[in-house]
Amino acid sequence: MALQNDLTTSGVRQQIIRFALPLVVSNLLQALYNAVDMFFVGKYTDTAGLAAVSVSGPIMNIMLMTINGLSIGASVMIGIYKGQGDQENLKKAANTVIAIYALLAAAVAVGGALFTPALIQLVHTPEASVGSAIQYLRTIFIGIVFMFGYNLISAFQRGFGDSKSSMVFVIIAACANVVLDFLFIVWGGMGAFGAALATVMAQGISFIMGVAYFRRKKHVINFSPRAIRIYPGYAGKLFHLGLPAALQQFLLNVSLTTLSGIANSFGLEASAAYGVCIKIESFAFLPSDAINASLSAFVSQNLGARKPERALSGLRNALGLSLSLAAVLAVVTAFAAPYAASLFNKDPEVIRYVSGYLRVSCFSFLCFAAAHPLIGFLRGTGNGIVTLFCVCISQYVVRIPAAMLATRRMGFNGVAVASILGPLSAVCLYSLFVASGGWKRSREARLALAKEGEARTE
Repeated sequence: MALQNDLTTSGVRQQIIRFALPLVVSNLLQALYNAVDMFFVGKYTDTAGLAAVSVSGPIMNIMLMTINGLSIGASVMIGIYKGQGDQENLKKAANTVIAIYALLAAAVAVGGALFTPALIQLVHTPEASVGSAIQYLRTIFIGIVFMFGYNLISAFQRGFGDSKSSMVFVIIAACANVVLDFLFIVWGGMGAFGAALATVMAQGISFIMGVAYFRRKKHVINFSPRAIRIYPGYAGKLFHLGLPAALQQFLLNVSLTTLSGIANSFGLEASAAYGVCIKIESFAFLPSDAINASLSAFVSQNLGARKPERALSGLRNALGLSLSLAAVLAVVTAFAAPYAASLFNKDPEVIRYVSGYLRVSCFSFLCFAAAHPLIGFLRGTGNGIVTLFCVCISQYVVRIPAAMLATRRMGFNGVAVASILGPLSAVCLYSLFVASGGWKRSREARLALAKEGEARTE
């Protein structure tokens, strides 16, 4: 049997840390896919090539993260059934998720490949980078089924409390990506297209390894083609838990793409710099992202086991851990910004843009460090619709208008100011909802609280 961990017993903080650490490594290596592409393209081609990879990232994430939002619902659903010890429902739920995920991934691959040129123009890509950006993004879309497949496997494993197995797959795939980038870009001279091809092939390796692992271990989820089908009841539950997260990811990444367009309007060097800034920030967000995913699994299993107080304890511990790490990372980033920028590009103007931006946006690390555990808790308790509402407010009412206003007065660094105000407003909204007890109104939370009350009266 593949690895499974019971998150409903033993020390709360220890469980969260033990679960989160492999996720930090996995997320770091996944973030390195695009960063390694940017490194090789920036070092062995030119600024136009680097900008091509940079502007493609936010566009790709809109489709990728929207579909992956459903995997959050899958992880929570699996976690609840795992906590209840309900193997039959777990199996039907998993096979439903696989079928839906495959259909959606195929649709994204076809649609993305067809509309790549229009998407590249939509974000004001510098003219010198358009051709390379189309090659890069179209290749990523064609192979995106592999990326979706691996991320779905990771979601299943998180639901079972297993974050270690997928880490091994990512380590192998990340090493393959570096080797392939070297072969295609340095030796083959294929530029941005070679970087995309290397990423798709590496993700394919991780997906194949994941499926083989589940089947070899005779897991309750075995990816058997004969068992994969859509069960309506489970499909409904998946969309109940996952659709808010999918819409949240869609709206968030549309917002980030809009911000990318604002940054791109400052010219080629600013466009390349913004891509570097977003990539460096993504590394700083890795611990809180991992704690987010860890807490979702922790909370969903404990709700399934009728232990809501333990779920709240998990939130408190996760917040303390996330904020402590973010404070350290903010200080390091502020001092190391020029050196980090020079790893991607030696252009002095790009380095100047990156340094100025990160010395402002590093304060946002604390805001995201508070927001991510709160999001994980709300998703784990079945309150994903709340996170969707908060994203609408924080991104479209606060962050984008703030970026438009601030850039008029501060130039490029105005986008960095908006990166603080957006998540800060979200933290206020999440905290108010949790503190008021609003999280208890979800179907999953009501069931857990009712069962807990019955147990106390027996």
